[in-house]
Formats: sequence, C-alpha cells, structure tokens
Amino acid sequence: MMLIFSFFFIFNVDVFALKTTRSCDEDPSSNVCLLHELTKEKQELKSSQLEVQSLKKTVGTLQAQETNCPTVAFRTQLTHDVASPSAGFHFVFDDIKLNIGNGYNNHHGTFVAPVSALYFLSYRFTITPGTSNSLIRLVMKLNGEIVSHAMSAYESHYTTASYTNINHLNAGDDVWLEVLENNYSFVIIGNIANLGP
Repeated sequence: MMLIFSFFFIFNVDVFALKTTRSCDEDPSSNVCLLHELTKEKQELKSSQLEVQSLKKTVGTLQAQETNCPTVAFRTQLTHDVASPSAGFHFVFDDIKLNIGNGYNNHHGTFVAPVSALYFLSYRFTITPGTSNSLIRLVMKLNGEIVSHAMSAYESHYTTASYTNINHLNAGDDVWLEVLENNYSFVIIGNIANLGP
C-alpha cells in the first residue's frame, strides 16, 4: 500500500507542475511564474554585467592607447631677415611659438621626430622682388633627401612661397629647410617666414 501511495504522490506532483506551467498565462503572479520570471531576470542581469565588463575593458584599452599616442606640434618663425642666402644655406628659425613634444631645436634649425607617426609639415617665406632672370628654390629635407620645394622665379614683386607636406616620420628622423638654388640677392623677410602648421 505504501508503494501505491508513493506512486500516487509522484503522479500528483507531476500533474501539479503541469498545471502550474499552464496557469502562468492565467495567473502571472503565481509563485512558480514569479520564480520563472526571476530566473530570466537573473540571466539577463548576468548577461548585462558581462557586457559592462567587456565595455570597461574596451574603454581601458582605448585610454591606454591614447596615452601611448603623445601630441607633437611645433611652430617657429625667423626674427630677422636673411639676405642673399646661398645654395646649401640651412634656415634656423629662432623664435619658437609652440613646441609640444620638444621636437624642434632652434639651435640647429631641425625638427627631430620624437615618435614615429604621420606628420603635417608646412613652411612659408616672403621674398623680395627679383629680376627677369632671378630664381630661388627652397627645399624641405628629410634625413638629407628632398621631400618638397618652393620656388620663386622672374618675379618683380614680393612673393610668398609656401608648401604643405605630409610624411611618415620615424622617431629620430630630421627635417629642415634649406636653399637649393639662388642666383640673385633675394632677401627672405624674417617676421613672415615660418615653419610648422
């Protein structure tokens, strides 16, 4: 008789569980339905916590990359005119307006890249009038190789020569400006000549 009672009891539990599953639609506030909802909410909470952890890790990685990418910027100017510069004359811009990263050396007139990166470099000169046969060419050099040049030729009025250049520089690369060619007594106007963006 005991065996029958146990079988009957197990059967009743199965029927009760079946009835409670069906009754969630009818009675969403029942304990079984609330327990089921609570379990779902716990799973969603756990999923959200994992997503938050993943986002925190991504933010941390981006912040670390930002600190590994220092800002480098400089702008310099001549404080004096340069009269009749000959071929090979190396410009030394002596008035540093901005030098973030300390890449520009105003004693040597060179910019030494503190980090490997893509650099935006520009220069501008205003030159006194020449004659019908006059010519001056200014060049930007990177480790001794010409990467850009500006030219003024046959001008009978003041001329502004400028150039913008974008180059990938490795840490330690040198950039400077020099005269490549000059066949006249041009004067580079100092307070207008600059190097840097």
